[in-house]
Amino acid sequence: MNSLFVLLVQVFLPVLLLAWLALYAVSGVLAFSLQALSVGLFLLGLAMAALWAMPPFWVPYLYGLVYVVIVLRHFINGRVDTTLLWSAGPLQSAMLVMVAAFGIVGTYLTVSALEGRRLPAVGMVDIAPPFGPGTFLVAHGGSNAGVNAYLRTLDPEEERFIPWRGQSRALDIFTISPWGSHMDAWWPADPARYKTFGTPVLAPCDGTVALVVDSLPDMQVPQMDPVNLAGNFVAIDCGGFYLVLAHLRQGGVWVREGDVVETGDELGEIGNSGNSSEPHLHIHAQRGLPENAPLGGEPLALTINGRFLVRNDRLKVE
Repeated sequence: MNSLFVLLVQVFLPVLLLAWLALYAVSGVLAFSLQALSVGLFLLGLAMAALWAMPPFWVPYLYGLVYVVIVLRHFINGRVDTTLLWSAGPLQSAMLVMVAAFGIVGTYLTVSALEGRRLPAVGMVDIAPPFGPGTFLVAHGGSNAGVNAYLRTLDPEEERFIPWRGQSRALDIFTISPWGSHMDAWWPADPARYKTFGTPVLAPCDGTVALVVDSLPDMQVPQMDPVNLAGNFVAIDCGGFYLVLAHLRQGGVWVREGDVVETGDELGEIGNSGNSSEPHLHIHAQRGLPENAPLGGEPLALTINGRFLVRNDRLKVE
């Protein structure tokens, strides 16, 4: 269902709107402006708020290029009658009003995504990249729920979130190729067919390994473990805060509790254990490591090498 939704919203719908703009443009300048603006705002909002992992990150840029070419072509070819404000029949007018709703949605998504880039007014810690050389894509990250779903766990009325609230400002990160691919087929079930699976995880800080879980199985995609949400993970006492690196591969954790690690030391490999829809690294910072709920500490925001990362940001590690 997830893959079908992505195909519908991020491929079929944008292509349909662009085709409509290209083939059925209205001629009145006000009507065409409404048509073009609605399509453009929807494409912009989708580009900023949706996760561009599959299709890859360059697809919204392609949509934007096609959009600009279509609009310019209409003006150059005289398709838009600048002497008229509104030259559209009843059916065309009804379509314009309907598509204007897409523009409103796009505006909301754009504003939400931009607000998600603001630094949150909370405690923040800076760490080193948790990977070696490569290119990585942020799936969840930012300062509002529009770009970081983990912030929903801060809801005080949801008691079920209390044992997990330490993850409320987490980052989810994929391994991608320079061109953005991160799987060798369209959402294969085997987690080993994802580029992220098996990627070495490095210590992002100097510290002591405080807690390790290493025995949970890697799930087939898109199956998830709703009980052991973090799956296999390592918690590091970085001095003043803890870092949790989760969804590691079964048997792929190479450190043990009490080990002293330095920044850049290898901790293990990314897997697909726990409540993970596909292989990725979950990383978050928190104060405290409660004995009965290790991931229930006070959540802290993260920067990596001084950079506050938000959904669709790419992290290149040399």
